[in-house]
This record gives sequence, structure tokens and C-alpha cells, in this order.
Amino acid sequence: MLEFILRNLVQKSITLFFISVISFLIIYLAPGKPSQIDPMNPKFTPELLKRFQEHFHLDKPLYVQYYLFYKDLITGKSVSWQDNTPVLKKIWERFLNSFPLFLIGTILTWTISFPIGIKSAISRGSVFDKTTTFFAYTLISIPGFFFAYVIIIFVVNYLHVPVIGMKTFGIQSQSQLHLIMDRIWHLVIPSFLSASGGVAILSRYVRNQMLEVQDADYIRTARAKGLSEDEVIYKHALKNALLPFITMFGLVIPGLIGGSVIIESIFSWPGIGLMAYQAILARDYPVILTLNFISAILVLVGTFLSDLLYMIVDPRIKI
Repeated sequence: MLEFILRNLVQKSITLFFISVISFLIIYLAPGKPSQIDPMNPKFTPELLKRFQEHFHLDKPLYVQYYLFYKDLITGKSVSWQDNTPVLKKIWERFLNSFPLFLIGTILTWTISFPIGIKSAISRGSVFDKTTTFFAYTLISIPGFFFAYVIIIFVVNYLHVPVIGMKTFGIQSQSQLHLIMDRIWHLVIPSFLSASGGVAILSRYVRNQMLEVQDADYIRTARAKGLSEDEVIYKHALKNALLPFITMFGLVIPGLIGGSVIIESIFSWPGIGLMAYQAILARDYPVILTLNFISAILVLVGTFLSDLLYMIVDPRIKI
């Protein structure tokens, strides 16, 4: 086990290094370099540009820029070009806003998908199976932003309830209970929308995996032994059908930092997704590179945990 962990750490460290290099080069090669004068901003004079380049090391060779950027990032000295705020502090503040959306959306996705998928597989060809399949493919086909706008229009025009932002504007004068309920209301719809696409996709995976294991020899043997249908489904079939979802669960972790760009942008939710979108528009490269670097770390951590869980769940997998 220790040898596996050390070998994995070395491999993932090398992978992370190449990801950081490629990300830095992509940003450097992107059009609209920060080392150029902005013709739309008359205050951005050559003297100001020179000071900007010196302050952010843009006047140095590319490999020196790479070293100094990641050195500043690791030591916490990297700052946003937009407001000169420490990047890690800025990301942490937005992360606290995105985390409730991520947590509730993930819980809804995984708790709703499995019962729907299992029920659809057990009652294959039934009205329930056909109905859930229809709605699943409908949700997969409809773009998330379109679905979000439809719900916003319906809620605002017919229910006359605001849904934009984390809270209703000017509600500070209300009671504490009203404030809490207002926050919960503003959290419910974005969380539901962020989970809807995941439920549609994951429930189909669960259904297909359950259908595959239902025809296996050990399932027929379990039924021949006289076990109840619930024991056959939940103790034998479901346990083996869960193996492919370990990988998917490991890939959920990057959602902690990635957020939902579309949902947060449409609902003006001040989370990481909206911050990433604004940073791209403003070409705030320290924020973009930092988010990409942290996301890469979380992806590698997720795949590492998936490997460990595979070995725990399936003893046939050797280190």
C-alpha cells in the first residue's frame, strides 16, 4: 500500500508539473497579451505599462515568469490584476459561496439518481421506465441556460418572487427567520438546476449497469437459492453495479473549485464559477491560472481516491 501511494504521488506530481506548464503556455499564447497597451484605455500610458510589467514580472523571460508566478502562488503572494486582492483569499471567499450550491446539487444528484435508475432497471419496459427515460433524455437535450431562463421567467412573472443573487435586495430590515428562509429560497432553484442534468445522466448509467448485472450467473444463483428480490437487487446486484461509479464519484471532487459557470452567471451567484467567467473576460491571468492549477490538483486527488476505493471495494484489483 505504501509503495502504491508513493508511486502514485510521484506520477501525479509529474502530471501536475506538465499541466502547469501547458496552462501557462496557453495563457501566454492567447491573443491580447497584458504586456500590450490597451488602445481603448487612454489612461494606460507607456509609463504605466512599464510599471505594470515590472510589478508582475512581465518584462522577464517566459521561464522566469513561470517560476515567479508559481512561487508567488505557493507562498500566497499572487494577486489579482483586477483589484490587487490576494488570489487565494479571493478564491476562498467565492468558494464559501459556491460550496452550498455544490453540496446540495451533489446530494440531490446522487440520492435521486440511484432510486430512479434502480426502479427503471427492475421495471424495465414499464410506464415508469419509459417516463423517466423520456424526461432524462429531455433534460440532457435541453441546454442548461435555456432551462434556467424558463424557470426564472416562470417564477418571477407568475409567482412574483425574486430568484437572482444570494438574497433579495433590501431584505436586511426583515426578521432573522425571514432572512434565513430568503437565503434558502435563493439556494433551492440554482441547486435544483445544477442537479437536474446530473440526475438525468447518472440515472441512465445506474439503469444500464443494473440491467447488465441482472443477467449475470450469480444473480440467477441468488434467486435460485430462494433469496428475496430485495436481497438479490440491493445486496448482490447493486454492490457489483456500483464499481463503475467509484470513478465518477472521484471526478465529483473538482466541482468543489470549478463551480457552475452557467448557473452562477445566470443567477448572479457570487461563486467561483462567476468569478472564473469574469476573470476570463477581464484577462485576469493570475486568477485563471490559479483556478486551473487548483482544479488540476483536485482532479488528481479524485483519481487517486478512486484507485484506493477500487482496491477496497474489489479485492481482485492488485496494487
